[in-house]
Amino acid sequence: MASCGRLNTLRRQLCTSAAKISFRAAECQEWKKPLVLVNRHISPLEDYEIRVKTKACGLNYATYLATRGEYQVKTEPPFVPGSEFAGEVLEVGKDVTGLSVGDVVVGLANTDGIQEVLTVPAFMLDLGALVKVNARSSNSVDYSKLASLLVNYGTAWMGLTRKALIKEGDTVLVTGASGGVGLAAVELASKIFKCKVIGMCREEKSEQVRNFGADHIIDYRSESIRQEIKSIAPSGVDIVFDVVGGDGAIDLVKSLAFEGRFITIGYTAGIPKIPANILLLKSATVSGLWAGTATTPPGVFKETANIITNLFLDGKINPLVQEAIPLERVNDGFEKMGAREVIGKLVIRM
Repeated sequence: MASCGRLNTLRRQLCTSAAKISFRAAECQEWKKPLVLVNRHISPLEDYEIRVKTKACGLNYATYLATRGEYQVKTEPPFVPGSEFAGEVLEVGKDVTGLSVGDVVVGLANTDGIQEVLTVPAFMLDLGALVKVNARSSNSVDYSKLASLLVNYGTAWMGLTRKALIKEGDTVLVTGASGGVGLAAVELASKIFKCKVIGMCREEKSEQVRNFGADHIIDYRSESIRQEIKSIAPSGVDIVFDVVGGDGAIDLVKSLAFEGRFITIGYTAGIPKIPANILLLKSATVSGLWAGTATTPPGVFKETANIITNLFLDGKINPLVQEAIPLERVNDGFEKMGAREVIGKLVIRM
């Protein structure tokens, strides 16, 4: 109720003098240093802009790397990290159509997610980077779960459908299966596409991976990964969904079935050197996926965002939020990301 009161107060203030209103943001002022809470002021809204009261921002490993200057696309400090957000529309510019004050939205920005108020351009609606959620009452919405959809499930959906050409009955191996993207891939492959799923993760994290649909678990620290895969899938696996990379990826390529598909998503263990001759002998393919509004063909991300959001609203997928951390403790979240202590998703709550 207190949150609703602050929201109504903010709306009243916006109707009077926006320039005097301040909000909190978590700012990266120096790479590899703790984020700093700062006050920012709301600027007048442009005709083509949408103002959102951010309720939650999902943390991703890429966000953690960005605050360390280690992500592929570097953002120079000072900046506010965080891209995946969910909230409620506070204001719409006069040229904006399709949204009204009070609408619940989920979105994907380049940065600026970890702040209490976010202003975004209306063209994000056309890209699918901003999605209206069919819920008018904020009391019935789980903003933390909404802020866990677009990156993890969007990446998994595009990887499995556009790149791996997944079909019912496939055997799918997912590395990093206890992480956000990995767990999403496990759930989609198992529950939506009815595939046999092998999850690779530490044994101590295996319970949740099984709960999300994995039929088998392989501890990636095992010295006999290929043998374990062969005992589960004697003819090899149809799809490897790899979010880890590293030298272990070579064994996974060798474990592909004939005409298997290897999808490379991330490199937390390093960039693998995949032997081309193995691909030839297996008639296999390796595909990379950089999932985002700026890197996918027009309409693709929008379609994906709508599919994923509707699957969630229909109760067919259910993101695992390990913890919703208040903004005041934002650095606790980044410490947990760095220590690899996360199963599913961490969310910053505002």
